[in-house]
Parts: sequence; structure tokens; C-alpha cells
Amino acid sequence: MPTYNVAPYVKEAVESVLTQTYRDFLLLVIDDCSTDATVEAVRSFDDPRLRIVQNECNLGLAENLNRGLSLVATEYVARMDGDDIAEPCWLEHEVAVLDAHPNIGICGAGFERFGTAETQVRFPKRHEDIVANMLFECSVIVPTFRMSLFRNHGLRYRSEAFPAEDYRFWAECLRVTRIYNLQETLFHYRMHPTQICSARRDEQQHKVAEVRRFMLEWLNDGFMEEERRYFLGPFTTPHIVSKLDLRERKAFCDKILKSNRPVRHFEEKALRRRLKQHLRVTLYNTVVDRYFKEGYTLSNYLRYLRSDISLMAGRHYESKLLIKSFLHRNA
Repeated sequence: MPTYNVAPYVKEAVESVLTQTYRDFLLLVIDDCSTDATVEAVRSFDDPRLRIVQNECNLGLAENLNRGLSLVATEYVARMDGDDIAEPCWLEHEVAVLDAHPNIGICGAGFERFGTAETQVRFPKRHEDIVANMLFECSVIVPTFRMSLFRNHGLRYRSEAFPAEDYRFWAECLRVTRIYNLQETLFHYRMHPTQICSARRDEQQHKVAEVRRFMLEWLNDGFMEEERRYFLGPFTTPHIVSKLDLRERKAFCDKILKSNRPVRHFEEKALRRRLKQHLRVTLYNTVVDRYFKEGYTLSNYLRYLRSDISLMAGRHYESKLLIKSFLHRNA
């Protein structure tokens, strides 16, 4: 558990670990020179499984994580932040997967955001679908994983990828091991204004784009620079502006599928599903933003049916939008 100035939250985080149903562990808290009462809050616990390490100088999150890994001597290691909360069965369920499946090196789970935003998140379950999804976003959170991955492959968190160091780390891990995500909520991810993803959002998006480029180049390093820029820019823009735009996106999906075939780093069926999902969600977001931003009404639904974009979308969304519009009318 890396910590830095999380005094208001760290007691709840530590308690959620110390009350795990899986009891055989060491909780290593590595404080990166906090200037608040974080260390004092952690020291208030009297548990022989708790160990606190204080850095002599501020290392930054990535190097703080690397220091933690250098101190781990167990077969498995799990990581969580000092402002989040684990479900009591978190370690038990993830360790059970690794014990039962030696070919799986990393086991994650679903999570729930809480605080300033509340949503349930599920990443793909199968390794092949996780790899395809990693082309678009980080798809692993608070996992338990095998320490042999680091010892045998020299894996480490990269400071230059901060604040998307997790995404880059898993993007490297999936090249040497299989990943599995449990489809249950085992973690509660706190949303608050002072966390890194809130305070440094623009920088994080830039670093996320660098990891997505890293994933695309692993799929095939033969993409031209113009194609890489298209993938990171217009292709992933969440709105479609014209029929030509949609045709170009579909053509690039075909390009990605074709480029993968010589190296087969991505399972084709999983990659095809993820690309179709991307187009489907992007088109749906365009429809909603253009015709239902002010609410789902029958008049807005009729406006949508008379538009060019309804021809682009086909009949895929008609029943869903009609039901929402009809229910709004009766609300």
C-alpha cells in the first residue's frame, strides 16, 4: 500500500485489509514522505501483520511501488492505494484463482467508484478480451499477482508513464502472462478532488495515449505515423460527425484486424468484438448527444428517425431509444 498524504482515508483502507477473510499476509505500507498525519494514522493499528516503511525522500508513486516490490518476499503480491476500501473477501477470491490456475499470473476484479462519482465497473473476464480492451483502456485494477513475473521478466513500474503507470505496467505484463478478471465487486475506489486522476487529468490523458500507442505498436509496428495519430485522435473521439467519418472508422477497424494477423498478438475474435463495440458505443453516444441531450421524449425520437444518423445507426438502437422516450412521456 503506497501512501502519500491520505490521512483522512488511510485508516479505513488499512482496516479493510486487516479484516480480510484470507489471513496469511503481510501488509506493507510504504509512505512517500507524507506531510500530514498519514503515518500516525497507520501506526494507530496494533497488528503483527502490519509493517510501515518510510522513504527518506519523496520518490513519486511509480518508484514507491518499485521499492515495495523490492521488499516483497512472498509468492503473491497484491496492491491497493491508501484511500480505497477492499471487500473482506478480496484476497481470498483472487488467491483462489491463482492457486487453481498456474497459467494465470494476474487476477483482478470488478470495482465500484464512490465519493464524488458512483459507478459499477466490470472489465472483461477472459485474457483474450482483456488484451483487446487494453487497446482502448486500462483493464486491470487491484489485482493479486505472482512475484515470479517481476523476478523472471524484470518488470517494473515506469516513472515516465506516471500518472498512467498502472496502464503501462499491465500492458507489459500481458505480454508474458495471462490475466483473469473476476466479475464481482471486490473493491471500492474512492473519488475525491485531491487524487491524482482528478488533480492531473490532462497529463493522465496524455500518458494514457502513450500507452495506447504502445499497445497499437505491439499489435503491429508497421503502422505509419499518420495512422497512429488517427488511432489516438479521430478514431477514438466519442462522436461521429458524418457518414464519411463512420466509413473511415470502419475501414480503420479492418486495417487493425488485417495488421494483427501476421503476428497474432491479439485473438482475432476478441479484437473484432472489441472494435465492433467501440463503433457501436461511439455511434450511440453521438445519437444521444445530438437528439436526446435535453431528455428522452417522443418528439426527440421522431427527430432522430428523420435524421441521416438514423440511417447510419440502422435499427440497432431504435427499440431502446423508443422505450426510453415512451417511459419518459409517462413519467
